[in-house]
Amino acid sequence: MFYLSQNPAKKSILPITILLLFITTHITYAQPQENKIEFKIDPISRYIHLTYPVPEDAPNEVMILCSWSPSGEEKWQSAKITPCISETALRFIREDEWAKWTFYGNIIERNAKGLKRTVIFNPYPEAQKEGKVNIDFRIQIQSTDGKILSTLQTPIQADNSDVVYLEDWTQVLQKDLVTTDDTNANERKWFFKTDLDPTSATSGNVLIGKKWRDDLPIPQLTYPLNLHGWYAIFVCTPKDYSIRLRLTGDERTDTLNSPKPFQEILWRWCPMDRQHLVLKQNHYYTGYTESRIDYIKLVSLSSEQVQLLESQFGNPDKIIAAYFEPYSWAFFEDIQESLQHREPISAYKEARVNIVDIQVGRFGMKVVYESRLTDQLLYNTIGDPIGGVVPHTSNVGKMQQMTNTLQTELQYAHEFGLTAHANFGATNCYPGTPLQSDFSKQHPDWMTGGLLRYDIPEVRQYILSLLRETLEIGADGISIDFCRYPGGIDKSETCTQFLRELKTLREEFAQKRNKSVPLLIRFPAKGVSHWEKFDYNTWISEELVDYLCPSNIQGRHIHFEIAPYIEAVRGSKCKLLPVVDGLSWGLEMPALFLWRVEQLYQAGTDGIYVYQADARVCTNNRPEDRRCMRLISSSEAVRKWWQRYNEQNQQFSKRIYIQPSEDGDYEYHPWERCRIWIEGIKPYEVEIYLDSKLINQYQQPPYIVGGEDYQFDNLLTKGEHTLLIRAKEDNQYLEQTFQIQGATLPGRHF
Repeated sequence: MFYLSQNPAKKSILPITILLLFITTHITYAQPQENKIEFKIDPISRYIHLTYPVPEDAPNEVMILCSWSPSGEEKWQSAKITPCISETALRFIREDEWAKWTFYGNIIERNAKGLKRTVIFNPYPEAQKEGKVNIDFRIQIQSTDGKILSTLQTPIQADNSDVVYLEDWTQVLQKDLVTTDDTNANERKWFFKTDLDPTSATSGNVLIGKKWRDDLPIPQLTYPLNLHGWYAIFVCTPKDYSIRLRLTGDERTDTLNSPKPFQEILWRWCPMDRQHLVLKQNHYYTGYTESRIDYIKLVSLSSEQVQLLESQFGNPDKIIAAYFEPYSWAFFEDIQESLQHREPISAYKEARVNIVDIQVGRFGMKVVYESRLTDQLLYNTIGDPIGGVVPHTSNVGKMQQMTNTLQTELQYAHEFGLTAHANFGATNCYPGTPLQSDFSKQHPDWMTGGLLRYDIPEVRQYILSLLRETLEIGADGISIDFCRYPGGIDKSETCTQFLRELKTLREEFAQKRNKSVPLLIRFPAKGVSHWEKFDYNTWISEELVDYLCPSNIQGRHIHFEIAPYIEAVRGSKCKLLPVVDGLSWGLEMPALFLWRVEQLYQAGTDGIYVYQADARVCTNNRPEDRRCMRLISSSEAVRKWWQRYNEQNQQFSKRIYIQPSEDGDYEYHPWERCRIWIEGIKPYEVEIYLDSKLINQYQQPPYIVGGEDYQFDNLLTKGEHTLLIRAKEDNQYLEQTFQIQGATLPGRHF
């Protein structure tokens, strides 16, 4: 069914900016002298990076205990730290390990004897008084049985008095809308709670946007600011809660959250002159929900720092087509004004997308645009299961009642200089659900199962009539997704004949417009179900398609072979944009995603198509994903990202990580794959053991438990499994063991 992201407040993947790696790469570390600590301060985050030596005789696994004390007072307390790892690794860290770092200052280092390692310390708020840091910092290295191997200590002084912290939420302009008394549940106000345990809120304070009614929000709040110049803005929310934020000069509100306790996320950097901060309550498919925020940190940036941040994106030289599904966006939103459609389109502009591929329906179902040829989705609808529960909402229908979805989004796309296609899924009638259209109900003999039959001339004419309608509304081009539900095509000749008929329609509109009407086709790559029914070589030779987008489906076949498609488009006008999946159970950003992008760019593709790009651009709470999307429009930027990563990799803690499942845990559904990320070393062999049986040996990425083909769907049977991963470097192994599960929940209804 339609993609449906989870509650932003419940995700357990770790957002951290894709850009912090770039900045910290430019911190120059002095080599620690024997038995001494050296430290540097990151100019953007103001985190303190402490580099220390591990004894030559240390065992393969050591425990690093970090603590701090006010200078000269010997009042030691645990430090809030992380090891030096990448932003990709931070997303994969498990809850229990994060808690050890944050609450106990406890890190495990592997295969580190004789090496220099680094911990990253956030002094705020405990070790920072009135903006000043004046402490002693201690690093104790122990064996896992408690034997002390080394104790190192250094004084640290830092001045962060130029950093602005917003944490007293009674200072908003609308003081009458904030209460410190929560006894009246019927008050339409925000609640500033000030008596929380410091382990759940930084200073024991949190602002709570209470749920008042499903259909009405509590009023927005404005925090007054008087800042000048550029600032980096970091946000910290209580775990499992999010908040919507914008500046008074913004057109778009972003949803932000800290998935781990006390984790700051970089929202953005921007000039703050004459800007105030606006806080808004969250909205979910059930209506308005509770929101919470701990604090916001604003760090002043120099012009050189801004230039450094911006320069990493490079100059665009690749075509980026990005899927946008208003259905999924509206599933969680309260869309009642046409102007609201500008928000997601502006996010695609920020992400440097060339073609925004606006999905308006699947042939045979009710459509999500202002059609007069078939029935609109005007009332209740359903989504994919969340935790085994099928959600229902009227949000999408309300959007259709109140706005012209396609017309409005085309208008804003053109204002932003984007090319906009009207995208249809090849066919899915969703029989017996609120999504089924009258056309498919009236002609059950024109269906195979729940799919329309393209071999029926009347079906093709119906489909062509809807495509004509979207062109009349103003779509720049047409996109058809044959990867989702391709079963309506019985043989390759049927699909090719349909595209010939579509070419006639496109040529008609091209003559009217005096410019071409491009066609983008997403279709199954080799190995994907029904791939043999799509004769792309004939499409290219007859100039039936302008953008060829071979694709995987769901978590399978992501790394399909690209060479046949490179050869197919050679010397033609057709552009090759292979699909890189943006779904949450696909390749995690940044590293796994960028590894595939770099592989495709090295092969010579014209760009990429990001399926379900809205999950990365505008419908989640991870602004760093939007920055990653912005990066991929430049092959140079992607290449340099990997160059920087490889240079820094030797500084990273030696660790093995596994990508969490779609639900944020380690219980994998059949369509998902357990993907592995290794850093701190460059292994020349990786072995994967499942329940003590060797099932994979790799000499290079990607590292996957089992494989991506359908045959591995049932590799993880229901219940718990033991996963052992061994990565060989030089003459030793880095190995870790994980407990994972095969899913017990029902699958998705694709």
